Amino acid sequence: MMVCIPGKTGVWFALLAMLALAACQRGSENSAPACPVIGIVKDAAELTLFAPGLGRGLTMEAEISEFGGFCETDINEDDGTGIVEIDLRLLFSATRGPASVTHEEKISYFVAITDLEENILAREVFTFDFEFESNRNRIGYVEDLIQKIPIQAGKAGTDFKVLIGMQLDEEQLTYNRNKRVR
Repeated sequence: MMVCIPGKTGVWFALLAMLALAACQRGSENSAPACPVIGIVKDAAELTLFAPGLGRGLTMEAEISEFGGFCETDINEDDGTGIVEIDLRLLFSATRGPASVTHEEKISYFVAITDLEENILAREVFTFDFEFESNRNRIGYVEDLIQKIPIQAGKAGTDFKVLIGMQLDEEQLTYNRNKRVR
C-alpha cells in the first residue's frame, strides 16, 4: 500500500504513524520476539537524478527519510523452525529540481535480507512513482510492506538483518559516495 503525504501535513502524519508502530512493539519482556536489525544502507539512502547531456541540471532528489515497523515470530516449539514476519513502514521524501520538465518520476528501492556478515540471502526491488501535484516541489510517500524470513532450527530473527536502500546504478552510487566525502 502506498499513501501520498504532501508537505508539512505529511511529515506530521508520518511521525504519528511511527509512534503508533512503536507502541505496537511494547509488551512484556518475556514475549518480545527475536527481531532482525533493520537499517538504511548509507550509500543508498538517497537518489539524485540529473537531466541528460551537458550541463546536467538537477531534476530530482529523493531519500528514504525514516522507517519503522515491528515483527512477529511464529516458531514451532517441536522442531525450532518457523517464520519471522516484519511489517515495515518506509517514508520517502522528494524534491523536484529546477531542470525537471515532468511532474512524475519513477523510483526503485530494494529490501535485502542478510545474515549477520551482510551476505545477501534474499533481495527484492520495489518501484513506485513520485507524482508532484500542480506546482508542489516537495512531497513524501509512505510505503507499507511485509517481509517474511523463514527460520531454520537453531536460528532466530536476531541472526538476520533487513537492509533498505534506493536502487542505484554505478554512477549514482559513486555520486552518493563522493557527496559524503565532501
